[in-house]
Amino acid sequence: MEHIGKNIRKIREEKGYTQQEVADLISMHRSNYSRVETGDRDLSIEAINKIAQFFHMLSTSW
Repeated sequence: MEHIGKNIRKIREEKGYTQQEVADLISMHRSNYSRVETGDRDLSIEAINKIAQFFHMLSTSW
């Protein structure tokens, strides 16, 4: 099963963002964010929601 970091990396690269830009968005050091993309670190639900909103993949109204 693929980990979420691999999917986030694919979307990030398709949209032309750097790891630093996404790391800044979720208040994480870039090196730690890099570990998310490789599957060595997990993200909180809040961080996942911020990333989804940043990539316009989540509606803010429920």
